[in-house]
Amino acid sequence: MKKAIIGAGLLITCLGIVSVSAFAEEKMATAYRAENPVSIDGTLDDWNLSSPIKIEDASQIIRDEDFWMGENDVSCSIYVMWDEEKLYLAAEVKEASPFGAVGLLEHNMEDNFKVYISTNPDADPNRTEYDTNDFLVYLMMDNQNWYTAFDRSMIDRSKLGRFTSQGMEDSLQVLEGYEKGYTMTGDGFLLELAIPWSNFSNEYMETYLPIAGDTVNFDICITDNDYPFPNTQGSVQMSWCGTREIDKNPSLWGRLRFE
Repeated sequence: MKKAIIGAGLLITCLGIVSVSAFAEEKMATAYRAENPVSIDGTLDDWNLSSPIKIEDASQIIRDEDFWMGENDVSCSIYVMWDEEKLYLAAEVKEASPFGAVGLLEHNMEDNFKVYISTNPDADPNRTEYDTNDFLVYLMMDNQNWYTAFDRSMIDRSKLGRFTSQGMEDSLQVLEGYEKGYTMTGDGFLLELAIPWSNFSNEYMETYLPIAGDTVNFDICITDNDYPFPNTQGSVQMSWCGTREIDKNPSLWGRLRFE
């Protein structure tokens, strides 16, 4: 009996350690409410910069690690704000060869930001498959057309809500009302983006209107291709959370809290 009690105690202790460890590993970012519409002018004057999402460490590389030359090659700090009309994103980017998207490769190989976001705060954060309100948005960095795309190819047809992939085969602008502004810096650039929430909806899916206190699954990835042409040998990708499986598994994303 004494051995059984000791064994049970050890099991409880181990489960407690695992639980605490798992909780500690969950990454939480903050989206601050914009009291006034953010001016998209390539500066960060309107931004709350107190809680950046940092993508700067070798442990965050999810593809072609051998081609990463360090923080000055590619890294970034991301900021998120919101209001009832738009999702706002800003980035302080260090990059040796900025704006390398030229439309000759598949989107996933060219310079971009990939934004992963759920518009359902009631969804199970530990779901391992994309649901109706899970989105992967490509924001291409080409310094000219700034084309965009939705990838919904990983979602079961029964869960698509008639919202299918858009712009993945072409250089198109699929985000209505999309705004962008940038300023070059000595080691990269500052970038501001505004995406109306209405882009994440259709006649079968209501537009998400965040309220303070909502928390959703969220992730962001930066892609850097120093030689964006056919037969390119490497295209570095770094993400805030997870592995390359974030394209298929939302449980690997972090969490975004609206304040």
